[in-house]
Amino acid sequence: MRRDETLAAPLILIAAAIRVAVNNATAFFGDENIYLEYAKAAGFRSVIRMYLDHPFFWFFPSPLRWSYVGVSSLFSSFHGLATLSTICGIAAVALTWLIARELFDARIALIATALVATSPLQLTLGRRALSDEFFCAAVLASIASLLLYMRGRRVGSLVAWIVATTLAFGAKEQFLLIYPIVLFFWRDFRWKDVAIWAIPPALYFVVFCVLAGDVTTFFKIAHLTTSTIGAPYAIEMQSGPPQRLLIDLMAFAPLVTIAFIAAAASDRTRVALIAVGIIIVHSLLATKNVRYVVSADPLMRIAVAAWLPVRMRTLVLINAALELYLFYVIFIAAGVYDPVTANLFRALRMIP
Repeated sequence: MRRDETLAAPLILIAAAIRVAVNNATAFFGDENIYLEYAKAAGFRSVIRMYLDHPFFWFFPSPLRWSYVGVSSLFSSFHGLATLSTICGIAAVALTWLIARELFDARIALIATALVATSPLQLTLGRRALSDEFFCAAVLASIASLLLYMRGRRVGSLVAWIVATTLAFGAKEQFLLIYPIVLFFWRDFRWKDVAIWAIPPALYFVVFCVLAGDVTTFFKIAHLTTSTIGAPYAIEMQSGPPQRLLIDLMAFAPLVTIAFIAAAASDRTRVALIAVGIIIVHSLLATKNVRYVVSADPLMRIAVAAWLPVRMRTLVLINAALELYLFYVIFIAAGVYDPVTANLFRALRMIP
């Protein structure tokens, strides 16, 4: 057990080195351009005016993501925003280890960390000027602090959970969709806990209103955001059957995805069922993109680490080699920016 604890730090450093090494993207597209405009704006209210005054922006991420917009203002270049994603990706690896240790033990945590270290989804989003990896780190921080609070019900852990969860809402408003699922980590339910659960979404709203200087702007932006759900790109590239997300996961993480399905079906651990819930929720949306379930990826790998028989754990090295190869083929050699099904299949030469 102590040996596993000791090996965690070198493994996280290896994962960090991989992420720093691949933070070399030179072309940036779509949402990345919008995030850079937000980062270069003269204050949050300038971001709001920019969004409201230009209908073109309504098809892209909105200022409702105030926590990411605020942090990204410290990075005023594409490479700076990509570096922010890299930092968050490294934090996600460390948080994966912490969550797995809290849920199981140090040995399973070490295996989960090794699995997430080479996750193609984590690696590619960790080199893009997007909010996804920031969101992933915020969600994992929320889960980790929740588990620490469940262990001792200490005020410090509760405050950390409220802050992390509020930041997760502020990173992506879609967190509202999976918030009830994440709360399944909560144990020993008491009715007064319902009031605690209401604090992060309330703070998310209050902080936005303070930053915006009024209340009505929130609802204006929320309306504009939902009004563009049926945009041409979303319909053409992100629609499809519910199993689309599993198909995409199979494209770049086949071994982990197969093992996760087996783990969820047989063990039915809490972490596996929560990951399943996140995937199902996003599978039922009109637009389906594997980027939206980035926070489920580390949870899937924790579930696999807990399920994997001892004699089969050498497969972790085989999986690492395969995933690094697929990451290179799809996201480096083919230069895939948005991991939608068509782009993934084209990179793998499955379609012309």
